[in-house]
Amino acid sequence: MKVPNNKLSSVKEFFLKELSSLEASEVNQYFIILCDAWLGLSKTDLIINPEKELSESEILKFLYGIKDLKKHRPIQYVAGKTWFYGLEIMVKEGCLIPRPETEELVDWVVNEEKKANSILDIGTGSGCIPLALKSVLKDAEVSAYDISEEALAIAELNGKHLGLAVNFIHADILDWENQLLDESFDVIISNPPYIPNSDKPQMAENVLGFEPQLALFVENETPIVFYEKIADYAKKYLSNEGSLYFEIHESFAQEVTNMLKAKSFHEIILKQDLQGKDRMIKAKK
Repeated sequence: MKVPNNKLSSVKEFFLKELSSLEASEVNQYFIILCDAWLGLSKTDLIINPEKELSESEILKFLYGIKDLKKHRPIQYVAGKTWFYGLEIMVKEGCLIPRPETEELVDWVVNEEKKANSILDIGTGSGCIPLALKSVLKDAEVSAYDISEEALAIAELNGKHLGLAVNFIHADILDWENQLLDESFDVIISNPPYIPNSDKPQMAENVLGFEPQLALFVENETPIVFYEKIADYAKKYLSNEGSLYFEIHESFAQEVTNMLKAKSFHEIILKQDLQGKDRMIKAKK
């Protein structure tokens, strides 16, 4: 089956029909996202200009997009970008797709740390967290670590694309004691890997098949290993009364809280996300 003509309305009809096995509202949203990413057309443009003619290369993109979506490739990877805290963030396989709950974590930091001079994000992925913070806390010096050079390359591209100065650094936080990471920060923030491998059977195919497992999963026996290492790092490199922020797995909220108390952090606050799940923790050095 082929697209009958090159009008936008025909491409949309073909797109919806080819993906009819999926939820209709979801497929319609996919089409809107791809029109924005590939054609620069807003939702309003699609309504007022259905007779717009597309080039052969533009139609070809949609045909390949249909094939990718049938394979459960995430729409963000298909489009090549997503939105995070009002910023257009480029994403592709090799970096985690930013989540709405992480926007809530960023918003918490933005509202609490307006006077911060230096901020570090650990496990930055696409760079969405430090870039979002830099876009609002403009006077702060912002840095970010990641073990994945592939993710860092994407993060650096995002920084250049957005015109935001973030210092992206290749580092393995699990081995920080043997690396020269000798700086002081007012705020350290992290959304580290926190999903135990035992959760995999319950997870969606588009996550398991495409997103980097390095950024998602931890061993069942050591589910808070990253939190422990980052907390140790923060004990040394946070400024006095500096703040540590984590995104967490709801099942390990108490475990992370107890660990922070054991390491002498204070003013520990556990916060729920908009879904009512224990999702964020703040602690003071």
